[in-house]
Amino acid sequence: MFGTLYTNKSACIVISIIVYTLKVFNMISIILFWRSQMNYFNEGNKFYNTQDYQRAIDCYKKSASQNINEACAYYNSGVCFIKLKKFDDAIVLLNRALSIKRESKYLFNLGYCYVMKECHDKALRLFNLAWSIDPNDKDCENAINIIISKLHKKTI
Repeated sequence: MFGTLYTNKSACIVISIIVYTLKVFNMISIILFWRSQMNYFNEGNKFYNTQDYQRAIDCYKKSASQNINEACAYYNSGVCFIKLKKFDDAIVLLNRALSIKRESKYLFNLGYCYVMKECHDKALRLFNLAWSIDPNDKDCENAINIIISKLHKKTI
Protein backbone atom coordinates (compact mmCIF):
# COMPACT_ATOMS: atom_id res chain seq x y z
CA MET A 1 0.00 0.00 0.00
CA PHE A 2 2.74 2.45 0.88
CA GLY A 3 4.49 1.77 -2.43
CA THR A 4 1.27 2.39 -4.36
CA LEU A 5 0.66 5.69 -2.59
CA TYR A 6 4.23 6.75 -3.33
CA THR A 7 3.80 5.85 -7.01
CA ASN A 8 0.52 7.80 -7.26
CA LYS A 9 2.12 10.79 -5.56
CA SER A 10 5.09 10.59 -7.94
CA ALA A 11 2.75 10.37 -10.91
CA CYS A 12 0.87 13.44 -9.68
CA ILE A 13 4.14 15.35 -9.34
CA VAL A 14 5.27 14.29 -12.81
CA ILE A 15 1.90 15.24 -14.30
CA SER A 16 2.01 18.61 -12.51
CA ILE A 17 5.49 19.26 -13.91
CA ILE A 18 4.37 18.30 -17.41
CA VAL A 19 1.27 20.53 -17.20
CA TYR A 20 3.37 23.44 -15.89
CA THR A 21 5.96 22.92 -18.66
CA LEU A 22 3.23 22.86 -21.30
CA LYS A 23 1.73 26.11 -19.93
CA VAL A 24 5.14 27.79 -20.00
CA PHE A 25 5.80 26.46 -23.51
CA ASN A 26 2.40 27.70 -24.65
CA MET A 27 3.05 31.17 -23.21
CA ILE A 28 6.47 31.31 -24.88
CA SER A 29 4.91 30.22 -28.18
CA ILE A 30 2.30 32.96 -27.93
CA ILE A 31 4.94 35.59 -27.16
CA LEU A 32 7.16 34.44 -30.02
CA PHE A 33 4.20 34.38 -32.42
CA TRP A 34 3.17 37.92 -31.38
CA ARG A 35 6.74 39.17 -31.81
CA SER A 36 7.02 37.62 -35.27
CA GLN A 37 3.75 39.26 -36.30
CA MET A 38 4.85 42.64 -34.90
CA ASN A 39 7.98 42.24 -36.99
CA TYR A 40 5.92 42.69 -40.15
CA PHE A 41 4.75 46.08 -38.89
CA ASN A 42 8.23 47.07 -37.70
CA GLU A 43 9.79 45.88 -40.97
CA GLY A 44 7.24 48.00 -42.80
CA ASN A 45 8.40 51.01 -40.80
CA LYS A 46 12.02 50.27 -41.69
CA PHE A 47 11.19 50.05 -45.39
CA TYR A 48 9.14 53.25 -45.15
CA ASN A 49 12.06 55.08 -43.54
CA THR A 50 14.33 54.02 -46.41
CA GLN A 51 11.64 55.12 -48.92
CA ASP A 52 11.09 51.55 -50.13
CA TYR A 53 7.36 52.12 -50.13
CA GLN A 54 6.28 49.02 -52.05
CA ARG A 55 8.07 46.68 -49.66
CA ALA A 56 6.68 48.66 -46.74
CA ILE A 57 3.17 48.19 -48.14
CA ASP A 58 3.73 44.43 -48.41
CA CYS A 59 4.79 44.26 -44.75
CA TYR A 60 1.94 46.44 -43.52
CA LYS A 61 -0.58 44.32 -45.44
CA LYS A 62 0.80 41.16 -43.78
CA SER A 63 0.54 42.84 -40.40
CA ALA A 64 -3.04 43.97 -41.04
CA SER A 65 -4.09 40.56 -42.35
CA GLN A 66 -3.06 39.08 -39.01
CA ASN A 67 -4.90 41.79 -37.04
CA ILE A 68 -1.67 43.24 -35.65
CA ASN A 69 -1.88 47.04 -35.46
CA GLU A 70 -4.55 46.67 -38.10
CA ALA A 71 -5.76 50.28 -38.34
CA CYS A 72 -2.21 51.66 -38.21
CA ALA A 73 -1.03 49.14 -40.80
CA TYR A 74 -3.79 50.18 -43.22
CA TYR A 75 -3.06 53.85 -42.53
CA ASN A 76 0.68 53.40 -43.07
CA SER A 77 -0.01 51.50 -46.32
CA GLY A 78 -2.20 54.39 -47.42
CA VAL A 79 0.56 56.88 -46.68
CA CYS A 80 2.97 54.76 -48.74
CA PHE A 81 0.55 54.88 -51.65
CA ILE A 82 0.36 58.67 -51.23
CA LYS A 83 4.16 58.78 -51.48
CA LEU A 84 3.88 56.72 -54.67
CA LYS A 85 1.17 59.12 -55.92
CA LYS A 86 -1.33 56.25 -56.16
CA PHE A 87 -4.18 58.17 -54.59
CA ASP A 88 -7.00 55.75 -55.44
CA ASP A 89 -5.14 52.93 -53.68
CA ALA A 90 -4.42 55.23 -50.75
CA ILE A 91 -8.10 56.15 -50.48
CA VAL A 92 -9.12 52.49 -50.21
CA LEU A 93 -6.65 51.79 -47.41
CA LEU A 94 -7.29 55.02 -45.51
CA ASN A 95 -11.03 54.25 -45.57
CA ARG A 96 -10.27 50.76 -44.28
CA ALA A 97 -8.23 52.27 -41.43
CA LEU A 98 -11.08 54.68 -40.66
CA SER A 99 -13.56 51.81 -40.52
CA ILE A 100 -11.51 50.42 -37.63
CA LYS A 101 -10.41 53.58 -35.87
CA ARG A 102 -11.44 57.20 -36.33
CA GLU A 103 -8.37 59.42 -36.12
CA SER A 104 -7.74 62.95 -37.26
CA LYS A 105 -4.62 62.08 -39.24
CA TYR A 106 -6.48 59.34 -41.12
CA LEU A 107 -9.12 61.87 -42.21
CA PHE A 108 -6.48 64.50 -42.99
CA ASN A 109 -4.55 62.20 -45.31
CA LEU A 110 -7.77 61.05 -46.96
CA GLY A 111 -8.61 64.71 -47.53
CA TYR A 112 -5.16 65.21 -49.02
CA CYS A 113 -5.81 62.40 -51.52
CA TYR A 114 -9.00 64.11 -52.62
CA VAL A 115 -7.17 67.43 -53.01
CA MET A 116 -4.67 65.69 -55.27
CA LYS A 117 -7.61 64.29 -57.28
CA GLU A 118 -9.07 67.82 -57.35
CA CYS A 119 -12.20 66.79 -55.47
CA HIS A 120 -12.12 69.89 -53.28
CA ASP A 121 -15.64 69.59 -51.82
CA LYS A 122 -14.93 66.11 -50.53
CA ALA A 123 -11.49 67.16 -49.28
CA LEU A 124 -12.95 70.16 -47.45
CA ARG A 125 -15.48 67.93 -45.68
CA LEU A 126 -12.73 65.52 -44.60
CA PHE A 127 -10.42 68.29 -43.38
CA ASN A 128 -13.30 69.72 -41.36
CA LEU A 129 -13.98 66.30 -39.82
CA ALA A 130 -10.29 65.92 -38.99
CA TRP A 131 -10.22 69.39 -37.45
CA SER A 132 -13.32 68.62 -35.37
CA ILE A 133 -11.43 65.69 -33.83
CA ASP A 134 -8.27 67.73 -33.24
CA PRO A 135 -9.06 71.47 -33.14
CA ASN A 136 -5.40 72.26 -32.38
CA ASP A 137 -4.22 70.83 -35.71
CA LYS A 138 -2.89 73.85 -37.63
CA ASP A 139 -2.37 71.74 -40.78
CA CYS A 140 -6.12 71.09 -40.93
CA GLU A 141 -6.88 74.75 -40.43
CA ASN A 142 -4.40 75.72 -43.17
CA ALA A 143 -5.75 73.10 -45.59
CA ILE A 144 -9.31 74.30 -45.01
CA ASN A 145 -8.31 77.92 -45.62
CA ILE A 146 -6.45 77.03 -48.83
CA ILE A 147 -9.40 75.07 -50.22
CA ILE A 148 -11.88 77.81 -49.28
CA SER A 149 -9.64 80.32 -51.02
CA LYS A 150 -9.47 78.14 -54.15
CA LEU A 151 -13.23 77.59 -54.18
CA HIS A 152 -13.81 81.32 -53.67
CA LYS A 153 -11.53 82.17 -56.61
CA LYS A 154 -13.47 79.73 -58.84
CA THR A 155 -16.76 81.50 -58.09
CA ILE A 156 -15.37 84.95 -58.86
